Amino acid sequence: MKRRSMAMLVAAALVTATTLLLAAFGAVDYEHRSDDEWTRLRRVTRAQTTEMAVALAVPVWNIDRPQIDKILDSQAEVQPIEAIVVQAAGKTHARVRDAKRSFVASDGVFPTAGLLMAEQPIMFEREQIGNVRVYTTPLFVRQLLRSSLMRTVTAILATDVLLIIVVYFLLWRIVLRPLGEIERFAGSVSTGGESAIAVHPGPAAELERLRQSIETMVRLLDERYVKLEQSEERFRTIFDSVKDTILIHDVDGTILDVNARMREMFGYTREEALALDIARLSSGIEPYTQEAGVSRIREALAGNEETFEWHGRHHDGQLFWTEVSLRTATIDGRQRVLVVVRDIQQRKALERELRRRETMAAMGTLVAGVAHEVRNPLFGITALLDAYAPSLDTPELREMADGLREQAGRLTQLTRELLDYGMPVTITLVPGSLGSLVDEAIAGRAPAAARARLTVRNAIERSLPDTPMDRARMRQVFDNLLDNALHHSRSTVTVAAREVVQDGRSWIECTVEDDGKGFEPADLDRVFEPFFTRRERGIGLGMSVVQHIVEEHAGRVTAANRAQGGAIITVRLPVAR
Repeated sequence: MKRRSMAMLVAAALVTATTLLLAAFGAVDYEHRSDDEWTRLRRVTRAQTTEMAVALAVPVWNIDRPQIDKILDSQAEVQPIEAIVVQAAGKTHARVRDAKRSFVASDGVFPTAGLLMAEQPIMFEREQIGNVRVYTTPLFVRQLLRSSLMRTVTAILATDVLLIIVVYFLLWRIVLRPLGEIERFAGSVSTGGESAIAVHPGPAAELERLRQSIETMVRLLDERYVKLEQSEERFRTIFDSVKDTILIHDVDGTILDVNARMREMFGYTREEALALDIARLSSGIEPYTQEAGVSRIREALAGNEETFEWHGRHHDGQLFWTEVSLRTATIDGRQRVLVVVRDIQQRKALERELRRRETMAAMGTLVAGVAHEVRNPLFGITALLDAYAPSLDTPELREMADGLREQAGRLTQLTRELLDYGMPVTITLVPGSLGSLVDEAIAGRAPAAARARLTVRNAIERSLPDTPMDRARMRQVFDNLLDNALHHSRSTVTVAAREVVQDGRSWIECTVEDDGKGFEPADLDRVFEPFFTRRERGIGLGMSVVQHIVEEHAGRVTAANRAQGGAIITVRLPVAR
């Protein structure tokens, strides 16, 4: 009994020491994990708020409330988000989790105790137009920490039980049982008896069992390091699967690591990216210089998280708009900067198109009003000239009257074009043949082409599918394009059309080409601007009207110069489904 008590005492001492050691280690690990999870939740909250502010900018500016609600509803799958509140345009849009954790509409009033909150202003053109607050729940963090704690306690208990069994077994087989046999042998010798020591296998088997037990304990103690390696692999998988570009920067702007999306966005391999600095990824044009980038990184290191727009440079030299967010992080015990880059080229294009359409709509309203006011007195002037025509019996008076009629005719044409451009027109789209319409337009311009000794060549494919169109409005498009081409051409105007497929959709692409001097390079961006013209007696509304009508038909029109000289106008219209 004493020997067994000694074995239990040794086992208890070892178990106690091991338990305290593992408990201390588990407590430290739990604290670190808790700090990491809470920090991650705060960062996710801030990042989600910033992303929501960017996504809501255009809908809030347009007071597009259905789109605002749609963006809020899209966050229902992000479980840590407990509520989102948007205040903009004099109204509150809110979504809150109910008892079943469904994302439901709310008036913005709900209990916020225990929730994490981040707030971000909604900016458009550097003007605050609202704000968004995102509330996240620590419920999932607490569940994760509780599970982690239970795993740690279970591992400690399992280690203790194994230690008790191993220690007791080793003491009994190696120490206590041999001592008992020695005592029996000594008693036998003292009484003159024979040896009663039993022969057992050599120490090799005992040493092998001891080695296996030690390896088991080492394996248990190394579980943390195995988990750390698995965490590293998991981090790399997540790092490379993020849809936004992520770069890890040193304090001097040196790139330390990049994810797969960075290589796709900028066109570099990982090895090439690690050899770059921030200057190679920016346009190098003020304010997108290396010095500006390093300055922003230093501000981020000082604790000021930054989000700004930046001109990125692709490996092939092409520039594109990006949105950059800078956040600090401690990696391997050193302070680093996480740079998150998002491609916003399409968003910038949409914003420019929105501003252009708003400007054109305002200008259209203005010119339509002016044309309407001018038309009535102009009609009176023309009627007065007709009334006095019989009284103009001298050549001088008749010449003056003819000059007045010519100028009145020009003003009449101007008011007609102003009304065409500015007045809202309801179009009726009916599938029709673009080829037959162009045939009519070319026939209508045949006399003008003959007078100018020019040839109009029709190269339209006859097997084209129909396109939805308002025939009268689309005829005006080709009348204007042919007039413009005949004015600038030297010998030949060519009209062609073919079916093309882009973005999985079929289009009819029609081109009108001339062999004149072409557009001035500086004028290409202004071809469709109202009142812009290089013609001596031109008004500058013909191409604007073309663009207006084509866009009414869900199409697009562009201007360019031909490689062999001359201009080319391309009209792309959808194919009837």
